[in-house]
Amino acid sequence: MRVYLSVPIVVNRNARRARLMARAILDAGHEVSSPWVLEPSRGAPTTAQNVFARDKHGVETSDAIVADVSSPSTGVGMEVMAAYTLGKRIIVVLARGSVVSRMLAQMEPKETIEFDSEEELYNGLRVALETAQHS
Repeated sequence: MRVYLSVPIVVNRNARRARLMARAILDAGHEVSSPWVLEPSRGAPTTAQNVFARDKHGVETSDAIVADVSSPSTGVGMEVMAAYTLGKRIIVVLARGSVVSRMLAQMEPKETIEFDSEEELYNGLRVALETAQHS
């Protein structure tokens, strides 16, 4: 399964958490379809139009999205909405106690994984994705 990893990049970036989530996706036997979120861009600066087209195409060609919604991010919100509109499987992860928009809180269907520790995040996400692989 191709899994789009959606994480804040510009503001509230947590590269360590993004790499942990990517490892859970890979360890569950899936592909991360948005590898650009794991490392800072080393190439020429990307334009806003290029980023929009790349991310939109990434969501469209993926089977599911895993989104870190622990901190507000316009880009993550847009990617989740695109996945929702396309009928993709949506898994949101958030640090326990995080406040999310009412729109996201009420959006169904979605799966939610709340965590207190990195271990809890990794295990919860891996199990959720392994379960889907065998259903």
